[in-house]
Amino acid sequence: MNLDVKNNISNTSKQSMQIILKGLPKISLNEWYAGNHWTKRKAIKDQYHWIIKSQFKGVLSRDNVYEVDYAFYFKNNALDASNTIAMVKMIEDIIFEYDGWKVITKITISSRKGTEDLVNIEIKIK
Repeated sequence: MNLDVKNNISNTSKQSMQIILKGLPKISLNEWYAGNHWTKRKAIKDQYHWIIKSQFKGVLSRDNVYEVDYAFYFKNNALDASNTIAMVKMIEDIIFEYDGWKVITKITISSRKGTEDLVNIEIKIK
């Protein structure tokens, strides 16, 4: 487990933000629902919370409307895009105050090979 997480947060404009998170455990949707006991899933969620909050202190307000692009990069054994949805949901629950359909109106997910494991999150404020 790599807890030496680095994060890069930048406001690319007043209407968008970029967050780069490194060191998150790779969790496929298949693995998430493969009969794991709830305590194991909770431990993973707690680990995500600690890693993300150590790098992204804020919470994105429920008073805005967002479109979010998640670009996953994997050094080894890249997951297919749909298999990253458990990771997306855990990230979303941590960085957004509220994630209902009126607040987050669109997400896109991509996944590819990279030189290191990371997720580049582009957030557009509508």
